[in-house]
Amino acid sequence: MITDTAPYRYPYYHTAQDTPDKIDYEKMTRVVLSVQKMLEVLAYQGKP
Repeated sequence: MITDTAPYRYPYYHTAQDTPDKIDYEKMTRVVLSVQKMLEVLAYQGKP
């Protein structure tokens, strides 16, 4: 599920402490790849 609930899950959201070293790059990669797959499925629905 994709939502915009970052302010509730991430205490540093849009603060001075919101820096690149706090990014979970492995998790972000999984999310991006999942969204890519979903978009590919939606784009090719009903096409031969």
